[in-house]
Amino acid sequence: MNQQLLKAIKFIIILLITGGILWYLFKNLSIEQIKEALATYDYSWILFSIFLSFFSHFLRAWRWKLLLDSSGNKITLYNSYFAVMIGYLANSLFPRLGEVTRCGIANRTHGISVPYSLGTVVTERIIDLILLLLITAATFLLQFNLLEPHWKAGLASFETIVAEKWWVGLVLIGLAIGLFLYLRKQKKKEQKGILGKINELIIQGIEGVKSVKKVKNPVGFWAATLGIWLLYFLMLYVITFASPLTKDLGVLAGLSILVVGSFGMAAPTPSGFGAFHAFVAGVLVLYGIKEDDGKIFALVLHTSQYITILVFGSISLILVNVMNKSQKWKEQQAK
Repeated sequence: MNQQLLKAIKFIIILLITGGILWYLFKNLSIEQIKEALATYDYSWILFSIFLSFFSHFLRAWRWKLLLDSSGNKITLYNSYFAVMIGYLANSLFPRLGEVTRCGIANRTHGISVPYSLGTVVTERIIDLILLLLITAATFLLQFNLLEPHWKAGLASFETIVAEKWWVGLVLIGLAIGLFLYLRKQKKKEQKGILGKINELIIQGIEGVKSVKKVKNPVGFWAATLGIWLLYFLMLYVITFASPLTKDLGVLAGLSILVVGSFGMAAPTPSGFGAFHAFVAGVLVLYGIKEDDGKIFALVLHTSQYITILVFGSISLILVNVMNKSQKWKEQQAK
């Protein structure tokens, strides 16, 4: 099957799934209800959240620069920032495209090996996942009495679904195996010719993962890591003050929003669309917020950050191209 056609089919399927989730979530909410709810929000807090998100992206760009610099792959801070924002922009269109795009920008502007930079991105993801799991555990322990009944109810519900609909799982597993075997057959001839390249990519990727051991500024690296997550928390938490319904939720509720929102963003949909809204609205119910109000809050939260990505990502895409062309022109003039 043509690779471009396959990618197009995957993209359409993802869009359909995302659209279906959003329709299901908001089908009982009218435009008028949403407008009335939005009219009660204090948008100065939302602007403050956007302001905080800018610094979280800046810290991520600096942390990535420290990883790349650790093995002599120098990159300017502004190009690192542009690459990070363009990566976020790419993720808003297609899940996981952003990581490759970010590394492609670093290769284009500074000639840094894509496999190596991908290895550093994997390192970032592993560190962030560990921190997220620690925050999740702390959040659960601090609110054990509140969350335990719902956790047990959810687990019991899942077990019931598995017991009654086990055949659906078997069908899905069968389809997945069939698709895997088909794609493997299609790519078998191509794989024979690129085994050497794959081996080289793996080796360079592993070197990228090891880069954390070579960071020349470990204090700055770990401070940036903690700063990123502190800003993530703050940029989500401050928006609770924007609505009269959520302004009294408290810090622990903010931690819960951070946890479920992070898992929602990791879902295989563009920028976590649908999953983020469902997870955040679901957790807010535990704190006495009506489900419809929780959905609108999640919509405000997600949309504000999504617009930020679109704006800063687009500006970064323009600037990186303009500056790259300017640099090439200067190099030609110097010759």
